[in-house]
Amino acid sequence: MLVLAKIFTHLLFACGMLVFMIMPGNKYEWMQEMDSSIASLPADNSGNRAIFMLLLLAAIIATQLGIISSSSNKREKRTSLALIAAATSVYLWHLFQ
Repeated sequence: MLVLAKIFTHLLFACGMLVFMIMPGNKYEWMQEMDSSIASLPADNSGNRAIFMLLLLAAIIATQLGIISSSSNKREKRTSLALIAAATSVYLWHLFQ
């Protein structure tokens, strides 16, 4: 059972990082790709993307903390901490880009 939980947490991390990389910051970002003469984008005031990405980051951190608390291997704990740091830094990079 613990092996399945570890596989799930690492798959969640990989999928979450993929979503962080693919999801655009503004839902109208595609407009600049179509027409480069558009200088400023319309405001995206809904905030749904930011909330989804924050919840995804929270899920990644919670599952990795679960691995840290249930593991007795120091290498695995350090790996989980590194994955948490990587996910947080990519989230912040995407947020302030």
